[in-house]
Amino acid sequence: MTNRRRPVLQITPLIEDAGLFKREVRDVPLELVPVISRNNRGDLVVKGIVQPDAEIEVVFAGRRMREAAGLVAQMKKLRVQGVRTAMNGHEAMNNIRRLRLPVQVRGTWRLRFDRDASGWEVKSYQLLAAQWAFADADGYTVLCGWPPAEPEDRLQDRARAARAQLAAARAAQAARTGQASQAAAQDRRAKGGAPGPTG
Repeated sequence: MTNRRRPVLQITPLIEDAGLFKREVRDVPLELVPVISRNNRGDLVVKGIVQPDAEIEVVFAGRRMREAAGLVAQMKKLRVQGVRTAMNGHEAMNNIRRLRLPVQVRGTWRLRFDRDASGWEVKSYQLLAAQWAFADADGYTVLCGWPPAEPEDRLQDRARAARAQLAAARAAQAARTGQASQAAAQDRRAKGGAPGPTG
């Protein structure tokens, strides 16, 4: 089978994010469970829980894996706590799965289908993380990751649209101000009467 992946050195942030964030980027509050693995691409995968108690996978891919180092360190501390309080391996795993780290993730959803042991396709959800925020051991909020990279022309289009919107708002404000001044002048003329002829 042909490997269609580009060499790592050829992957720019724009190329990487175009492949990752194909759908709308959303803010998702969730809780991470200290169960960490890697997928076949080498991306970091962490178990997560979203309301109402649904299990998902949160994926930290590409250049964002390095950014996730602080989050992984926090998860490992949680994991150690779970193991330390357990009497045996089974209880340790149960304890670990009960531990939660609240995290706010900005990312996009991806639907996956995997075959189970019986051959049935099982649906699961992955959240591809662009940015994330969590509280560190001292209670300070840590923000990591980057917003998805966008092509320069799209950024320019957005900037042009924002400038046009601002110009339209200013024009509308000026029109309202002009109308108000005109109305006030007419009101003054009506109260004082029209000025008589001079000479």
